[in-house]
Amino acid sequence: MRGAPFAPTVLAGLTALFTLAAPLPSRAQDEPSALFSAGAKALREGRPVDAIASLEALADRGVVDAAASYDRGLAYAMRVRIGAEMPGDLGRAAHGFEEARDLARDSGLAADAAGALGAIRSEVARRRMRAGQPMEVDPGRSLARTVAGLLGENGWCAIAALASAALGIGFFVRWLAGGRRLKVAGGMAAGVAFPVLAVAVLMTLGARHDRANLREAVVVSPSARPSDERGFAAAGGVPLPEGARVEVLGTSGSVSRIRFGAVQTWVASNALRPIEVR
Repeated sequence: MRGAPFAPTVLAGLTALFTLAAPLPSRAQDEPSALFSAGAKALREGRPVDAIASLEALADRGVVDAAASYDRGLAYAMRVRIGAEMPGDLGRAAHGFEEARDLARDSGLAADAAGALGAIRSEVARRRMRAGQPMEVDPGRSLARTVAGLLGENGWCAIAALASAALGIGFFVRWLAGGRRLKVAGGMAAGVAFPVLAVAVLMTLGARHDRANLREAVVVSPSARPSDERGFAAAGGVPLPEGARVEVLGTSGSVSRIRFGAVQTWVASNALRPIEVR
């Protein structure tokens, strides 16, 4: 019986502990919303530094959201507009708009992000022209990658399935038909379905490869010079355009191998910011 008074004490202590701990999950879940709200409020009030702090904290917590990325781009762009620009602000603004455009499910938000991205890149091109550097900022993706991305893996897979069914029906009709017209119709259906099927399969494989392997980033430094694998700057190398979207092919130490249009080179990894995907 000497241990009896101890049990209520332990029970009371545990009850108090769980009472204190219970609100923690709710507070943790509300924190991203609070950061987003604080960032949006700072933007409305014309305080880009505070907006950047809140929205970058949101990104540090692993939140991937089109609206948050768009607002982050706006915050960096606002800091440039009010004359308080820090090196890399244009690149970080472009990164936010690129990410928002990719993540947006709403066509209006995607269009707004694309328009803002165009304005940022126009400013980068203007500055590069004044510095006597090449003005190209966005060479764009290859035609095949662009076409594959139009419908995505699921869209091209659905087209491949329909084309496959049409091809089978065409061959079946041609095989069973007794009349010449049906044979011709079956042959025409198969003849149209086969190339569609081939293209759809290739696009499906391309879209699947990009989903699984493609890593892209945005140049967020105004002085990202091409280098070799050891990180030594290439002689006469022109800095990559700030805000340019590049494909990351690999990483070695503190440098990353990237593809910018038809050019492949190495660049300091800290000059890039990866584009997050869902």
